[in-house]
Amino acid sequence: MANNSFSDKLKRIKTKSKRIPKVKPNIIIYLIMVISIVLISFMAYNIYQMEMMKRAEDSKKLEEAKITGINSLKQMFSHYPDDPRLNIYINDIENSNSEEEIKRILSDAENYIKLKRYKEEIIENIKSIYGKYYFESLYARYIVNKIQKASSTEEIDLILKKSNIEENAKMYYLNSIENSIHPDKYYALPVFEKKTIMSGKELIDYVKKLNLEDIKNLKIIPVSFNKVALVVPAPQCGKIPFEGSKIEIYDRENVSMEPIPGIVNSSYVIVSDINYRESKSVSSTLSEDSDTTTLSTTSDIEYSLQNVPGVLYATAAGKLDYYKIIDKFGRYGEKLNKITSDTQIFDKNAKYLLIVSIPSDDIPKLLSIKDIYIVRVE
Repeated sequence: MANNSFSDKLKRIKTKSKRIPKVKPNIIIYLIMVISIVLISFMAYNIYQMEMMKRAEDSKKLEEAKITGINSLKQMFSHYPDDPRLNIYINDIENSNSEEEIKRILSDAENYIKLKRYKEEIIENIKSIYGKYYFESLYARYIVNKIQKASSTEEIDLILKKSNIEENAKMYYLNSIENSIHPDKYYALPVFEKKTIMSGKELIDYVKKLNLEDIKNLKIIPVSFNKVALVVPAPQCGKIPFEGSKIEIYDRENVSMEPIPGIVNSSYVIVSDINYRESKSVSSTLSEDSDTTTLSTTSDIEYSLQNVPGVLYATAAGKLDYYKIIDKFGRYGEKLNKITSDTQIFDKNAKYLLIVSIPSDDIPKLLSIKDIYIVRVE
């Protein structure tokens, strides 16, 4: 019995010892699985938290970028707050999904503003060129309309290159001047910083040669004249000027004074007496046999015309033949000029009487000149 009891106990012990190894591996695996799940869950949670934080941070950055972008837009459009493109760009930024997209929108907006400003500068320049005639010119408004529709600065430059803006504008200014100028009247205008007198016809021909800017800055002043008589020594006048000649009157004692312009109405050579003298030698030879005799004589011829003005008075009174006097003395001044030029012999004692039309406002200045010097304007 004792042996059976011992045997039973031994069996139970063996049985227990066999069961224990089977239970322990299952528990370990279960524990490992639980730990793994916990670790994975923890890691997944951390990753999720990090992703959520990253998304939140990215979202915050995007919102900040949107705010900054919208502020930049408003700054760009500060001079154009009512431009409809501003709201379009703002809406695009609000609906954007990345900072790169915002940068692209801002870049597009910046290019739009640059083009808009370039158009404005060009259009303002065109309006400045035409001045008060801009709205009269269909051509100017046609060019401006093309510029407004252009999509790039290169397209605008090409429009300007092919246009004829300055010549078209110049036409309006020339027409205005021609309509305000009388061809037979005289006008004063500054030429090379000197006041110059021109007839209306001369003025129009002169203005046509100017560029547009010079025409716009031209100051044309109608001139009223006073006639004055000037006695000028030949050395201070050179050749005698004739009717219609333009002259400039200088003060030899004040060379810095601006010359006074004038137009010669008539000119005279002041003559009282005319004297002319020549000598003539005559010789002859007489031969008789071997004797030769030479005879020589010298004769002096002197021509003198006293009181030349008296000759004119006598002719006017019918005492002398008018046509003979004209034949001898006609165009005396021109003949004197020509013979002086051809011979290069100048009479420094000659004097000229000039009847000159002077601008009325220059008369006081003319009266102040003590030593007059005349220059002919060719």
